[in-house]
Amino acid sequence: MIQKPSYSERGRLGALRRYALYGNPGTPEGRIKGGKRGCEFFRLHPGLARKSGFVIRKEIKTPLRSSELAAFIGIMLGDGSIRSKYQFTISFNYKTDHEYAEYVARLIKRMFAVDYTILRRKGCLGADIIVSSASAVDFLLSQGLKVGNKIKNQVDIPEWVMDNPGFRKACLRGLFDTDGSLYAHRYKVNNRWYEYLKLDFTSCSKPLLHSAHKILSRLGIRSYLKGVHISISAQAEVNKYLATVGSSNSKFLYKWQKLDYWRSG
Repeated sequence: MIQKPSYSERGRLGALRRYALYGNPGTPEGRIKGGKRGCEFFRLHPGLARKSGFVIRKEIKTPLRSSELAAFIGIMLGDGSIRSKYQFTISFNYKTDHEYAEYVARLIKRMFAVDYTILRRKGCLGADIIVSSASAVDFLLSQGLKVGNKIKNQVDIPEWVMDNPGFRKACLRGLFDTDGSLYAHRYKVNNRWYEYLKLDFTSCSKPLLHSAHKILSRLGIRSYLKGVHISISAQAEVNKYLATVGSSNSKFLYKWQKLDYWRSG
């Protein structure tokens, strides 16, 4: 007759089997291994995960490479930030850019089919669009963006954007709509005041500045790169930029149309 293992022996064999599958729970390595196995199990059984209260990674809509996605890449390179593997944000001025922020939020919803939060900062006019989605972050990283400080990383426009004329133009629009400024320059000559619009883009990333300057040159728009600024100074060139590249930021379009600059130059 075959003798069955004792309770203690069966416990020992079970523990060895558990360690082989999940690692020693008393060590960091074992906990990591066990956590990965658990995540994989619940990923394959989403119904059980919901019943157990286990949070699994949210599925997203994966956008195709398009002018819309290229514009969003420009927005991220401008005022966006990938803070971690699980979250990205887009900052804006709640007073002056609220309407544009709503446009960006709708764009995120349309492209990724994910939820977002708009959070105002205390004691200032700053606010952030916050998206918490590891899948969305993974997608943005796969398109050439980076986690962390954009200045330290010296970010640049991804190659797939630079290789397509339509994508380049859309990305430039996203950059200028976020980190650009359109303002009236006034000066006096012989007791007479003159005024015209200037367009300025600022970035502390040299590769990004050079790429943006290159795109403007390819579009036949005369601009000047100096330090951390790209300036479009001539009224005719500002008109050409807004007519060719355009803007999704109503603040820019309002200034341009209100002052009737588009008729001049």
